[in-house]
Amino acid sequence: MANDGLLLDVSDLNVSFKTKKGMAAAVRGVSLRVERGESVAIVGESGSGKSVSSLALLGLLPKSAQITGSAKFDGQELVGMTQSELQAIRGKRISMIFQDPMTAFNPVFTIGDQISEAMEVHGTAEGEAAMKRAADLLEMVGVPEPGQRVNQYPHEFSGGMRQRAMIAMAIANDPDLLIADEPTTALDVTIQAQVMEVLADIRGETGAAMILITHDLGVVAGSADRVQVMYGGRIFERGTTNDVFYDPLNPYTRGLLSSMPRVDAIGERLVPITGAPPSILNMPPGCAFGPRCEHKVAACAAQPATLELVKPGHETRCHRTAELPAYKAVETIA
Repeated sequence: MANDGLLLDVSDLNVSFKTKKGMAAAVRGVSLRVERGESVAIVGESGSGKSVSSLALLGLLPKSAQITGSAKFDGQELVGMTQSELQAIRGKRISMIFQDPMTAFNPVFTIGDQISEAMEVHGTAEGEAAMKRAADLLEMVGVPEPGQRVNQYPHEFSGGMRQRAMIAMAIANDPDLLIADEPTTALDVTIQAQVMEVLADIRGETGAAMILITHDLGVVAGSADRVQVMYGGRIFERGTTNDVFYDPLNPYTRGLLSSMPRVDAIGERLVPITGAPPSILNMPPGCAFGPRCEHKVAACAAQPATLELVKPGHETRCHRTAELPAYKAVETIA
């Protein structure tokens, strides 16, 4: 019987792709737990394995992907499911909000037709009832004149309106879990705030849990209960949002925070992370962040550290956790 509080339990998830140069490990031993109604953010630079992890859960990766480990949704194992079995869950119990709604929507069908289809496939509503619910959903996410908008095509919507329509389609079947993959990418800051507010309102009304995938720590601050920081296909730090933001234990997390503009740090210098993320085809033998880390020692190049519980609910992956200096958000300009 499934745990009443635990909705998603991912353990030792590994995803590799077969390439001409050999196997490329994009996700390496990732674990993730999401409680019912909870919001968990997965944060990291491009190429860290954030999106691949979520796509693996839903069976949306190409056939070249090799997936091992366990991912139990409400007690049901997702890894190894057939496409037909996953199809019964995708869009009904787990829905995904993609980062580019222009390519996620079919340009030759109206928005209303596509939202209606999401319901008809799962038997939630059909015909006129489905179209009426599509209009109601558009109204719920803040699309003006929804009765007319359902008959318009994706190109007739602005970027912000398309993202709202994507959210409407994702919640059409009242899913238990929403996966929002970079939901505010390419939107200006005002629209970003509106989209995140819509997501918060929807979760408040439906009680859905959410996995928020993003590289934007500013989006995470007011939207997530817990944060997982990924780099090089591994979890480098995880804890409550307050713990990770105000007491980061990992050099990589500190680097991300120090490079983020803050309203309470006007006149202070941002400190970027030097270098670039590693290629998944040529990952360092030790800590993946080692070549970019100012705190590295010989042990870091020899082997990666394990994920260590430092205080209740707060874990980090670093050989030098106990030796790191006290965290300072930014460097003050003299």
